[in-house]
Amino acid sequence: MWRIQIGAIALAVLAASACAHSKGRGRAGDVVFLDQGWGEEERRIFYRVSQGTRLMPLRWFLALEREDSAERFAASDNVARYRFIEDTASKDNPERLPVGFARDVDAATGEEYVGFTCGACHTRQISYRGATIRIDGGPATIDVVAFTGSVFRALDRTLKAPDKMERFATAVLKDRYGEGSVSALRAQMEKALDVVKLQARSDAAAGAHATVAGFGRLDALGRAGNLLFGQLDPRNLRPTNAPADYPHLWETPTYDWVQWNGSIMQPMARNIAEALGVGTHTELVPAAQGRMEVRSSIRVDNLRLIEQQIEKLRAPRWPEHLFGSIDQERADRGRRLFRRHCASCHDPGLTRPNEHGKRFRRASMSPLDLIGTDPAHAVSFNERTADLGALGLGTLGMAQALEIGTWAIRETKYEAYGLSPEQRAAWDGYRPNRWRAPLAYRARDLSGIWATAPYLHNGSVPSLYELLLPAERRSKRFTLGSAEFDPERVGLRVEPSKGGFELVTDRPGNSNAGHEYRDGPRGKGVIGPALTEEERWELVEYMKTL
Repeated sequence: MWRIQIGAIALAVLAASACAHSKGRGRAGDVVFLDQGWGEEERRIFYRVSQGTRLMPLRWFLALEREDSAERFAASDNVARYRFIEDTASKDNPERLPVGFARDVDAATGEEYVGFTCGACHTRQISYRGATIRIDGGPATIDVVAFTGSVFRALDRTLKAPDKMERFATAVLKDRYGEGSVSALRAQMEKALDVVKLQARSDAAAGAHATVAGFGRLDALGRAGNLLFGQLDPRNLRPTNAPADYPHLWETPTYDWVQWNGSIMQPMARNIAEALGVGTHTELVPAAQGRMEVRSSIRVDNLRLIEQQIEKLRAPRWPEHLFGSIDQERADRGRRLFRRHCASCHDPGLTRPNEHGKRFRRASMSPLDLIGTDPAHAVSFNERTADLGALGLGTLGMAQALEIGTWAIRETKYEAYGLSPEQRAAWDGYRPNRWRAPLAYRARDLSGIWATAPYLHNGSVPSLYELLLPAERRSKRFTLGSAEFDPERVGLRVEPSKGGFELVTDRPGNSNAGHEYRDGPRGKGVIGPALTEEERWELVEYMKTL
């Protein structure tokens, strides 16, 4: 009997934050929280409730040393290198784990794991003149690839260095320390590293010119495919060469299709896929009569609870008390320009009522030939396949393979909970589980757009002002990793920063072309007529108000 073990390796994005909270707008500790409809209760659910994801046993993570020293890997000064923001101690977080880390207990063994929840990928902080501003539901700015690589290099080094292994085993095993228990621990560590070795093979296949994601970006669909299907057959592995920004979450539950390439319809399927991508213990086992048996640590009850918090989340308003007042006359002129040049894609209206009588905001999809932005993200998902022959399913497109996998997990969990048809429909967000892989990108919701830089799906443009420039005038190189906000151009400051990552736009997957305003026929990256310098600033001013 073949089993697919979806390993406890996190390919996740970890964002973090300070622990002190206040309701609505206010200052808690050194962090300013904007009024986004959340208070402390909603944040703690979003930051800490387990999806059933499992990076590694919590004891391992707390005992793990850095690869090159005896210092604790989880120490705040180390996680800060990857732009994680430390959390303070609290009742639900006595170890001061970063925001987005959640505990999960294996019911069969009692082992407590640390894994990741939605807050890992979708919590952000920016800085301006000494103030630190929290953006709940905003895109993370950490380097998950470097972080996960460092975690498991440290684990590998621990196995190979006797002094490290002794300290690690002593801390993990405590009074159970002994020759037999240490041997069993080593075997568990080696098994955990097997999945990492598979991922390393796919990264190496990209060669010396692989596109590095860096801070705030991840080829999440590519890595999820490797994690889910690489163990089934190593030929399913692909280089992860199509990094994309982490999308913001406010308004997400209101849309008919989500993801940058508009690939997922159902909220529950979206959240199951997210949990799979950040590491769960899940087995898909062929059963009689073509059915599939599922064993999974995924907590669909908590996924529903987290989704309910996202439904309450509002876009952050421009904080004039921090960044300066909006020029209303200039913004009014920008609003008229926006209605003329932008609204057809970014404000497309509602769908017709579905079988449940529900209407959703229509995702406006722009074909690659029209939008002209870097095609790698959409093309890689569109062309990728997965060999599921071991499950009797043959070779499928990646969208179809993920649709089948998420459907099987959902069905198994819903049956275990005994959900009624009405409850199932509510947990599904009143949408069917459908996946697709169009050669197109979804126009972004622009509410709170000021807080979500960098721009384009691949984060290749640092500010709203630059997004309105012809492509040849946009930055060809700029630094990712700084939290410093630029309220004039509205986006990231592009100066080099300590420990930052330089994004170079002439690499495949990194192009900053397309979405241009210039005179000439529409298409091939031209979406509107040339703008004057004043018109650019008017549009920027208006987008502060969204």
